[in-house]
Amino acid sequence: ISDINKRLGITAIIITHQMSVIEEICSRVAILDAGVVVEEGSVKDIFANPQTAAAKRLVFPNSDTYAEHLKTNRVIRVVFNGGTSYEPLIASLAIDCGIKANILGAETKNVNGQAFGYMLLGLPENDAEANKALAYIRSREGVSAEEVPDYHA
Repeated sequence: ISDINKRLGITAIIITHQMSVIEEICSRVAILDAGVVVEEGSVKDIFANPQTAAAKRLVFPNSDTYAEHLKTNRVIRVVFNGGTSYEPLIASLAIDCGIKANILGAETKNVNGQAFGYMLLGLPENDAEANKALAYIRSREGVSAEEVPDYHA
C-alpha cells in the first residue's frame, strides 16, 4: 500500500485497531472513539503527544498494566519524540538532581523511520523531590511528561 501511494500518488484509507500498521505505512491518522473523530494529525505528532484518552489507549496500550503494580508512588508517563528516545534521561535525572525514579515500563517503536518511545516512571514519595523530578523531565527538549492520576496512593 505504501509503495502504491509513493509510486502512483494514490491515497489509501485504512481502518484498523492495529497501531503497528499505522506506524509502518501511514503519514496521517484519525482516532475515532464511539464513531466520532476525537483526534487527528500526522502519525509523528499523534505518537509523540497523544491528547485524547482514546489516542493514549491506542498509542500506549500497556501503560495501565505496568502502572497498576505500583500504587504507592506518583506515576508519570514520559513520551520521547523521534529525536530523543535514546537520550539517557533517567541517568541524567539521577546525576543532575540526585533523584532516583523507578522505571515501571517502557517501549520504543519505529514510526515513519523515527524512534519514538515512552516510559512509565514511579516518582519519589517525597512531594518536593517528585515535583523537582517532574519539572526537570518537562524541561528537557523533545520530551513531554504527564501524571497518570489513577495511580496515586
